[in-house]
Amino acid sequence: MENLNLAIRKEGALRGLLLGGILLLVDILTLYYLANWAQSFLVTFIVLYPLHYIIIFGLSLLFIKGLRDKIGKYWTLRQAITGIFIMLFITSIIWNNGVMVFSNAINPTLAEKAHIATVNAREGAMKSTHRPPAEIKAEMHKMNKTFALNRTITVQNFIRSLFVTVILLFAVSFVLGALFKRERPVAANNNS
Repeated sequence: MENLNLAIRKEGALRGLLLGGILLLVDILTLYYLANWAQSFLVTFIVLYPLHYIIIFGLSLLFIKGLRDKIGKYWTLRQAITGIFIMLFITSIIWNNGVMVFSNAINPTLAEKAHIATVNAREGAMKSTHRPPAEIKAEMHKMNKTFALNRTITVQNFIRSLFVTVILLFAVSFVLGALFKRERPVAANNNS
């Protein structure tokens, strides 16, 4: 049993590294798209963002199923939650910090262009629905303020973000663990 728990942690960590790298690549490609090719707010908000989240969710579910299959297809709820949490936590660390490093240190002009394109797309969407100019201006101000806050990295912001991430990931891991748990059949337990 201890070997299975160790295998779950190890495989969860390895799959977290791989999933984090893939999701980082997806986000970098999204930044390139937003910065260089995004023209229509319809494509950006109705196609790109839902597709982006479908890819993230689909890959996560695929990796969780792969994790369960790799460790022998059977795990308890606690083992499922542990493996999924480790995988998602490492994924989150790689993915979020990778995007931050890429956006702030490696290619900050790309992040700036992507932000401008997103603001312009949002403004176009709001104008097309005939929103009042004051509401549009307030939304643009809010988006620019959020972007500026995300560009400054402080220890306090990092710790607060990490704390919130851990809580959310635990809740998600609990739900996914309940969905993906697969107890060993009773007959198989008696023969072991």
